[in-house]
Amino acid sequence: MTGISISVELQEATARQALRDLLARMENPRGFYKGVGELLLASTSTRFETETGPDGKPWTPLKPATIRARTKAGQLPLTILRSNTKGKSGSSLAGSVNYIASDDELRIGSPVAYAAIHQLGGTIEKQAGSRYMVGRRFAKRDKEGGKDVEIKAHTITIPARPYIGISAADQEGILEQAQDWLEG
Repeated sequence: MTGISISVELQEATARQALRDLLARMENPRGFYKGVGELLLASTSTRFETETGPDGKPWTPLKPATIRARTKAGQLPLTILRSNTKGKSGSSLAGSVNYIASDDELRIGSPVAYAAIHQLGGTIEKQAGSRYMVGRRFAKRDKEGGKDVEIKAHTITIPARPYIGISAADQEGILEQAQDWLEG
């Protein structure tokens, strides 16, 4: 025989053990899902700080009326979806985002009632009604000097400000974590 020849020797025991290890990891992927959950929590937190969506686009700015109301209430500096609640920890949408990892899936979201409308946007239909006011503030009926006022039906439009999602950087991070996890 002329030329070159190559011989390959398979280390069967090593290969079998590597496959057993891989199958064991595949049967218990919770650790992988937890790692991805932490990655997505961190990127979601960054989105609240930078006020951008997963696609990198900036969120719709606050309306002038919202800016006036927050400034008057002392909620400064002005932030979108992170109302400054004067030190109440976890009292904002940003502080409510969490994840649940199991052996079957990873879920990330927020339990607060208004989370979906801020993520997706939408219109709220407010029905007409009466409220008790003292001066220019809503108050409880037992407060002196107040009066009932009629409030007309109206709509409130909330723009979509997506905060949960997977960015291009998240995709890369997930792939890196998957590779590291599979390699053990």
